[in-house]
Amino acid sequence: MYKLVAIDLDGTLLNSNGEVTDNTKRALKKAIDSGIEIVIASRKNN
Repeated sequence: MYKLVAIDLDGTLLNSNGEVTDNTKRALKKAIDSGIEIVIASRKNN
């Protein structure tokens, strides 16, 4: 069982409009409700 999910922002969490879709929100809520930690992992490009 997964205990943590690390998600990148651009192209993964956010769609091409810079938004989180309803489908992604539902998936994140389901993961959180089952005890999985969600972590935003991104890096700044220089």
